[in-house]
Amino acid sequence: MKNIGIITNSDKDAGFAYTNMLIDSIKKFGGQAILPTSSLSNGMEGLDNEVKEICCKCDLIICLGGDGTFIKTARTAYLYNLPILGINLGSLGFLTDIEKGEIDKAVENIFQNNFNIEERMMLLSKIYKDGKLFAEDVAINDVSISRAGILRILHLSTYIDENFFDMFPGDGIVVATPTGSTAYSMSAGGPIAEPTSKLIIVTPICPHLLYSRSFVASDERKIRICVSDGFEHKALVTVDGQKNYEITGGDYIEIEKAPSTVKILKIHSKNFFTVLRNKIYNRSEE
Repeated sequence: MKNIGIITNSDKDAGFAYTNMLIDSIKKFGGQAILPTSSLSNGMEGLDNEVKEICCKCDLIICLGGDGTFIKTARTAYLYNLPILGINLGSLGFLTDIEKGEIDKAVENIFQNNFNIEERMMLLSKIYKDGKLFAEDVAINDVSISRAGILRILHLSTYIDENFFDMFPGDGIVVATPTGSTAYSMSAGGPIAEPTSKLIIVTPICPHLLYSRSFVASDERKIRICVSDGFEHKALVTVDGQKNYEITGGDYIEIEKAPSTVKILKIHSKNFFTVLRNKIYNRSEE
């Protein structure tokens, strides 16, 4: 991997100190840093266009920012089958697991071919209105269906492979990949899964029930979630916390494993449960 693309969230890298450090390190080890012509844009704005511009020119993309920056980059980079490495300039950093002080060593390992590439499953979501396909998108972390800012209970009928599973009245439902199990799904009370697992996690959000249980399905299943016909207000389908689609009563969404994967470059295989303890449990004790 000689040509390395760089995507930076400038809100996270004041003065682009870490970006310049990364560029210098790539050059030191004999590589070429590929930056978009509109590089070093304003925060998250314009990242989609920047990623599209450099994808055909590089062998790997390194993004500097938080997990949001990583996901936004990956949602385009996967189309080009490019691996992605994240440098954590945010807080938790489950996806961006290279820390600021590890940049030079990480680049050295890349040029010494001392790395692994993990393939993570994604979700394919299809939204139907009046029985017709309205929108289609992929998710790396999760797809959520929620109330669109109104204080009304949302009734969602959930099916697994056309078999009725349950009706969930409440604030909504989040459907997550194993990678997304430590994000919104966890906050809603869902289980934590190893990120390389092959499964789909479905978790109700603040259900208006005496019981509240997530369920875990095989990655071969198809999940269908229907908004009750009597719901006259707007609900919101949110993909990876970055794309929003409005739906209403009678609309439904189908979610299944996407045919493509996200490729994440790992320099040193940190134990997932050690990372989890350091980033979640230890942080909660601060």
